[in-house]
Amino acid sequence: MKLSMTWRARLLNGLLSGLALVALVVLAQSRIRTVLYNAVDRAVKSQAEAMLHHGPPPGFPRDGFGDRGGRGRGGFDFGRGFDLGRGFDLGRGFDLGRGRGPGGGPDVIRFGTTALLKPRRIPLERQASNPTEPPWSVAGAAAARERGTDLRQELDKDGKAIRVFSIRQPDCIFQTAASLEQTDAALREIQQALTVLILPVGLLMGLLGALLTDIAFAPIRKLTRAAAALQPSNLELRLPQPGGNDTFDQLVTVLNAMLSRMEAAFTRQKRFTADASHELRTPLAVIKAASSFLLENDDPLTERQRRALFRTDKTVDRANTLVSDLLLLARAENGSLPVQRESLSLQEVLSEAAQAAEAGQSTPHAIVVLDVPPEPFITDSKLLHRVVVNLVSNALRHTPPEGNVMLKASVAGSLTLTVTDTGEGIAPEHLERLGEPFYRPDASRAREQGGVGLGLALCKEITAALGGTLEIQSVLGEGTTVTVTLNP
Repeated sequence: MKLSMTWRARLLNGLLSGLALVALVVLAQSRIRTVLYNAVDRAVKSQAEAMLHHGPPPGFPRDGFGDRGGRGRGGFDFGRGFDLGRGFDLGRGFDLGRGRGPGGGPDVIRFGTTALLKPRRIPLERQASNPTEPPWSVAGAAAARERGTDLRQELDKDGKAIRVFSIRQPDCIFQTAASLEQTDAALREIQQALTVLILPVGLLMGLLGALLTDIAFAPIRKLTRAAAALQPSNLELRLPQPGGNDTFDQLVTVLNAMLSRMEAAFTRQKRFTADASHELRTPLAVIKAASSFLLENDDPLTERQRRALFRTDKTVDRANTLVSDLLLLARAENGSLPVQRESLSLQEVLSEAAQAAEAGQSTPHAIVVLDVPPEPFITDSKLLHRVVVNLVSNALRHTPPEGNVMLKASVAGSLTLTVTDTGEGIAPEHLERLGEPFYRPDASRAREQGGVGLGLALCKEITAALGGTLEIQSVLGEGTTVTVTLNP
């Protein structure tokens, strides 16, 4: 199944929103990890700063530490070696001598929520004392020996991640370390929370994206409604300009220019039809007068001459009917069809129209049954007569003699006329085009029966001029029903 452009835009918007959400979660996790790891790094550096400035905790060898003035005996200026940060409160940061971790182990010092491990002193000489405590990071000690300071991540003897800060002193490498166990646990909890939020937040963003898509398509829907309201009778209307000088605005400008060209073409066509119909009336009237005069004259005529004149007379009658229909159709399409409303007797007008339709049939035809209430109605009697004659004549032409045609009327505020036949019916593919001038589903048969394809077109235009509607329903092989609704 092919998706519409609107649904494709909605799905694309939802997909982009989902990708943006995933990217946002990944960036948030990365940023949070960086912030937490930076906090651990600041803790181990602050521990080193405190011990170098204030001395080691009880029981820790004091060799290699400077006095409380802030410099080591070797002249190392800690503040210049790396960024210590500002605002560190030593008294609240951690307990240098008595702090213990959650398990009460002696190697853990609490610094806020960071578990600091016991600092270690690595002598520069191999034969130095305290050989039982290996460095937290051998590579870090070697790097500090070369560069002065080093900060890296290592694994302790239990395989757990730790952050190790190493700094070179005159006779040793001093290392402070912090466990990443709680930090990684916090990161896992944050990751789980963000993962759980992806689905509901993603659905919310998808709905919001669909809503924004509908809002973005609002100008298109407005243009669609305006374009649907355009008819051949109101081509002077134009599509509303959305403004903004964007693609939509340019599209509307192009469409309005096209409507202007179509209006001009339709106007020329209607004017030509009306003018040609009017001009043809005079020569046809002359021909009709001449043929009628010769046929009614007592002068002797050969049989061939009489047949030729009779055929000419009938052809002129058909041409006059065609010209009259064209002129009436042109006036109806131009909105210049005169309408004179009056109170009339439905029984009288419809009966006369049915009789006129039957009189116009040259072959045996079906019976016309009338079901008309004796109620008055206000409308144009001549135009109503013309509509009924055309509809009944069309039904008789397409109904066999053994069939029947029903003309029914009902008044309930508005007038509803139905012409139902038991004829051959109309194929579904032709129903939409019925009412177009000169359109005939079976052109050859319609021509033999005297139809030219203007009857239904006239009925539709006259019905519209009277403020009504015309609908056609048909089943092939069963018959056709035409319903006309007129407002008083």
